[in-house]
Amino acid sequence: MADKNWNGYGQTDVGSVREENQDSLAVLDHSGVWCVADGMGGHKEGGIASHLVTQSLESLQQKEPQSLDELLTETISILQEANQALCDMSDSFYGEDLIGTTVVALLVRGGRGAVVWVGDSRLYRMRETAFEMVTRDHTQFEELVSRGLIEDLSSEKTHPASHMLTRALGVSRELNLDTIYLELEPGDRFLLCSDGLSNVIEQLDLGKAIYYSEDKQRAVANLINMALARQANDNVTALIVDRM
Repeated sequence: MADKNWNGYGQTDVGSVREENQDSLAVLDHSGVWCVADGMGGHKEGGIASHLVTQSLESLQQKEPQSLDELLTETISILQEANQALCDMSDSFYGEDLIGTTVVALLVRGGRGAVVWVGDSRLYRMRETAFEMVTRDHTQFEELVSRGLIEDLSSEKTHPASHMLTRALGVSRELNLDTIYLELEPGDRFLLCSDGLSNVIEQLDLGKAIYYSEDKQRAVANLINMALARQANDNVTALIVDRM
């Protein structure tokens, strides 16, 4: 059974520029699964792609994985099926145009956690006063950093490679997901977000907004409002999970 004392709250907004919101989120407290998906903005039907993922994950509510490993296996299977469905849709209706989405999902079961992701939607963890990014973006910028070709990490927001994904769901029939297991501690709070949030708010300010907010509902509202005040040029999604 899921850890009933863990729950999430999220909001998504179209932002200040876009006409359509291609972000989607899933808050599946009963299953111990929370997800943010960001449809690929330059491609057709990005909203369909992101919603397909979050709606597919809802099938976990009819299943009862007994362990974190079983829950992770079920989640990965659902994401792989969604990937194949998007590839089929692209082949049948859009030719060479891709229908893709990023995905980041947090899973909690039995006092342990796991993160599964592809693309540049992120998961952060607030533990006491420390706020850190747990995931690593699948972008050309990160690839260049890992190869030692970029040393100035402060250039990420302006570097053209920072917005070029190296992986996403729906772009290839071989889906390459990353996973990390987490040891949970009392007071841990997690933020899942699309790049529409992380691109306009620095990590330090994200952490401050979460740390100084009385509850996750207020923290999410503050984050969305901060992004809109900074004229977010993309869809904005924030989802906070904790057990307070």
